[in-house]
Amino acid sequence: MDTHAVKVFDWGRELIKWVAIVTMTVDHIGLLFFPEYQIFRIVGRLAFPLFAYLLVLGMESTHNIRAYFTRLLIFALLSQVPFTLVNGTMWWEYVNIYGTLLLGLAMIYLIERSSVFFVVPLALSAVIPVDYGVYGTTTVLLLYLLRKDWRVGVSIFVVLNLVLAATGAQTQPWSILALVPILLHNSGRLSIKSEKEPGHPSLRKYFFYVYYPVHLAVLYVLKLLA
Repeated sequence: MDTHAVKVFDWGRELIKWVAIVTMTVDHIGLLFFPEYQIFRIVGRLAFPLFAYLLVLGMESTHNIRAYFTRLLIFALLSQVPFTLVNGTMWWEYVNIYGTLLLGLAMIYLIERSSVFFVVPLALSAVIPVDYGVYGTTTVLLLYLLRKDWRVGVSIFVVLNLVLAATGAQTQPWSILALVPILLHNSGRLSIKSEKEPGHPSLRKYFFYVYYPVHLAVLYVLKLLA
């Protein structure tokens, strides 16, 4: 019996990563250069749910949860300066998206171990000023639930975003569109698998981590030069 499992590459997951970083970049370009045009922010609303879904997939597939936590923490620290420069805040006033994902990862890690302490990261996101706040960790939780029962996850996610829209977040309902690629992947229709992985795996993996702080820094410099 062959005990060596064949590593399968998921092209659908890779596609979701690219859609996430493109929509995030569009959002940040609109924030810095075209704040009067709402279309940029509408496109950007798709990014975070996609990143949250990728986090859940990452939790499922990782062979080393400690390394996963460590990577998120390192890039949270590396991203904080460009993040605060872009947002015009002091470094301690507002924590970048990696901080949100770190809390989300801790939450689902505890849920997987049937620990009631999963509420602690959720509560912390309401206290610590992380990007997207408690909405961010709740979205991670709902997309985790979607992997277990898509009807439950989708229903609550839709209601959550519509409620936020009713309270004044006018572009928030557009986040619901992120469910299209998420559900396609979750159902297997977008989960295109191959035994051949393109390029250099480590380089490609770290590109997605590095892209966030680098693109913020580049956009900030371009804004200064504009």
